[in-house]
Amino acid sequence: MNTEKVDSFYSSYENAGFHFPTEVLTTYALSLQTKPFVLLSGISGTGKTKIAQIFQLPTSASDDEIAVAKDLPLLVIKIPTIFDRFNFPQKLLPEILTAKELAEFDQKVEEYVSKKDGGNFSDTYILDIEDEFGGFKVGVYGQRAHSPLIRGRYKISNRDKKSPHYDATKHLSSNYKPGDILSIEKISDKKFKVTSINNKEITKRVRDYEEKSIDRKCFIPVRSDWTDNSELFGFYNLIEKKYHVPCFLNFLLNAINNPEYPFFVILDEMNLSKVEHYFSDILSCLESRYLKDGEVHQEKIVLHNGQTQLETDLDDFEYIPNAIEIPLNLYITGTVNIDESTYMFSPKVLDRANVIEFNEVDLEAYGGGEYKADVSYKLTEFPDFTALNLATKEGYEKLPESIKSYLVETNNILKKYNLHFGYRTANEVALYIHNAIYNISDDDETKLQSLDIQFMQKVFPKLNGGYAALNAPLEEILLYLSEQDTLTKIIPNATKFPRTVSKLQRMHNNLSTDGYTSFIN
Repeated sequence: MNTEKVDSFYSSYENAGFHFPTEVLTTYALSLQTKPFVLLSGISGTGKTKIAQIFQLPTSASDDEIAVAKDLPLLVIKIPTIFDRFNFPQKLLPEILTAKELAEFDQKVEEYVSKKDGGNFSDTYILDIEDEFGGFKVGVYGQRAHSPLIRGRYKISNRDKKSPHYDATKHLSSNYKPGDILSIEKISDKKFKVTSINNKEITKRVRDYEEKSIDRKCFIPVRSDWTDNSELFGFYNLIEKKYHVPCFLNFLLNAINNPEYPFFVILDEMNLSKVEHYFSDILSCLESRYLKDGEVHQEKIVLHNGQTQLETDLDDFEYIPNAIEIPLNLYITGTVNIDESTYMFSPKVLDRANVIEFNEVDLEAYGGGEYKADVSYKLTEFPDFTALNLATKEGYEKLPESIKSYLVETNNILKKYNLHFGYRTANEVALYIHNAIYNISDDDETKLQSLDIQFMQKVFPKLNGGYAALNAPLEEILLYLSEQDTLTKIIPNATKFPRTVSKLQRMHNNLSTDGYTSFIN
């Protein structure tokens, strides 16, 4: 049990001045771990966006360790997934350049600052690096004089016409894995050697610094004019003859190049536009994942046709490939308000998400009173967001028989009315329950609470319609889950599934009075 990490997670919200029910924070963490697409729905002004914004993983490094790591003059190369550009700390210039070259470099900085030129301002210096597999070359140059960056390239650029040819990508991808950290030591002028690979002490220093220095959260407001995926995945600009990379794609590329860290995207007001118009590629690729021989396979998202790669308008990534995969370490949260200015989600979208409805408002406590104690559904272990979680048939088979029987009977009732769910939903419900068992408790209460929550998040959100379509199924489900013979006898808190029964009761009442009801409101 890691009490410190768990307490840090819950207290981070209180420290930011927000109070959310423990159960909501718990199920948000578990839902993200189970499937990397969560919808936060509810009335406007409840703070649901803050649930995602404040969410952060407990860090293992202290502020002092991070400060020390940042100050260490480490000459390292971290093997990327996408080979493009990388940065060297500016303080390492004396290790890379001769005294004469360093003086010329500083002179160029002053010259380009006075010209207000943000481009490349130095020659490319070729570093020859030996390793146990032979060796490779990288190019180093200066860029953006107003805040100088010392850039490294793994292969020669189309712009770099003065330098001799070099290309380290094949050598590095053949002999190293993405994320490997190579420690480099100077032998002589422009000659270096790899002295260690993933040295424990050096790796910790790099990780300590990266935990704080890499921006792993991205907030994107969705606009009402999004009619395709170009706002997320960019487009080729015919005027500039470069590929325009929006913030989502840039963030996704950074996630690809840092697979050891989880990255979190927040799409705010996600249903201001029709989600299927701009998000369907992501949904399809997430659902295409499968395991084979211990490896995850998935379909790619096509960014452009024709060439293997195109030049971009980015500082960080000079070229963009023609297709990319959604990285396994990317987690997406969408916030939702349901009113006359927004679009309702289709069953396709709801079926592929965990939908957390948050309408909790306690003005008495908000005005200075005490919040109700809420500790019945609380993490004892913080979920691991660096481990792969795929919902499979095996997970469903391992569910307790009592839990499976509730799912089977509920689906049988829904099937009579063509409202039943499929194998994917069953597998994802099972994975959530297994995650809850591991991260909360293995007792029967936790299993039933988790199933109750998954009924709310995975099974029933698609329900909406008129009296003729929903009256009979709602009545039958209510009687089954409450174990009563008439609707008037049902008391939600006296059932095994109080959350679900209470919600379905409200839906049935709305159906009786208005002739129409919807789970999400």
